[in-house]
Amino acid sequence: MSSPRLLRDNFSDLFGADMLPALEELFRSELMRHPSRRDQLFKTVKTEQSIWQSSELHDMPLMEQIEEGEDYSFEAPAQGANKTLKPVKYGLGFSISEEAVDDGKFDFIADAIAKLAKSAKESQEIQAMAILNGAFTSTTIANGDYLCATSHALPSGGTYRNQLSSDADLSNSSLETMLIDFETAFVGDSGIIYKMAPKYLVVHPSNKRLAMELIGSELRATTATAGTDGITNVNNKNSLKEDGLIVVSSPHLTDADAWFLMSDPSEAGLRIVSRKPIETKAAGADAGFINDSILYKCRYREKVGAIHGYGIFGTDGV
Repeated sequence: MSSPRLLRDNFSDLFGADMLPALEELFRSELMRHPSRRDQLFKTVKTEQSIWQSSELHDMPLMEQIEEGEDYSFEAPAQGANKTLKPVKYGLGFSISEEAVDDGKFDFIADAIAKLAKSAKESQEIQAMAILNGAFTSTTIANGDYLCATSHALPSGGTYRNQLSSDADLSNSSLETMLIDFETAFVGDSGIIYKMAPKYLVVHPSNKRLAMELIGSELRATTATAGTDGITNVNNKNSLKEDGLIVVSSPHLTDADAWFLMSDPSEAGLRIVSRKPIETKAAGADAGFINDSILYKCRYREKVGAIHGYGIFGTDGV
């Protein structure tokens, strides 16, 4: 982060709008110190409107054999459920007194700026992870189902699922089962199997090291058995490593036993609808004229949500 010395050396004799560029530099540099987990998992879409709407489009039927001279059949894709996400505003601010500047409290000002930036980033992370926290109980997709379920109804009468049929804690066997499900369970309305590749293994920090061992070890983790001599441990090659998963852990997951596999955000159904990104504002050239203080604030407008269950597979553990 930029040193408070920037304020002390260049702005010690200034108060008001002339100080704002330095405050903004401190704010932005602090934002960069906090990499976003949500940007790995959610697709961000921008909107200039007060609402953002997503409309499902069902699959086309599978192709059939056409005899010589026979006419093609023409099908119109059916529209499915809609989901509306309405961005809301979040904000917070604080004041900087002229006395704080006069008395050389630059470290205090810099720390307040950093904490405001940290508040903005943490707020966004918490709001995003709340979608996963409610995946089995409150977060709904366009058709009204919970984000993760053992049966999502399709208009054709069929179903697909994105939750383990039997919930399980993270282990070699449960991860292998979910990887197989990821390749086979995402079925579309016409029976098409969506070939989505899992990219992220999302866990609570208490499972982070186990997750890294499961997908990163050369040999299968936690599965060594005694050899024929009864002493030497033997193990098989870890095929889970070949999937190239990336472990993402978040302290904002409230259930330590819950874990998820996710595809690239471009395929999965998690969305951040951004109306205004994080921005700061303060008083202008007449800052401090009334009460000898600068009112400095941060705000953003967005909405996080889920529009479909494809590309995300989860379990709340046992």
